[in-house]
Amino acid sequence: MPSTALSERAARAALAAHFPPHQVAAHLAHHPAQEVWQYGVDHDASGRLAQYKPREELANAQLTCQFVIPSDDA
Repeated sequence: MPSTALSERAARAALAAHFPPHQVAAHLAHHPAQEVWQYGVDHDASGRLAQYKPREELANAQLTCQFVIPSDDA
């Protein structure tokens, strides 16, 4: 992955913002969140996902809440 790759947390936040859990759960069981997000971006004919800024959105959201992912100790 390029150095601009998303963190697992940012990729999962982006997936949660754009897809219902049932659409990504099977993919996440077999692929890293970053790959699942990139696949969605690459196959989005509307271009909407390519315009989304996961890092910035996550940083703003974490000002008021904690985004917990499966690899967290919590």
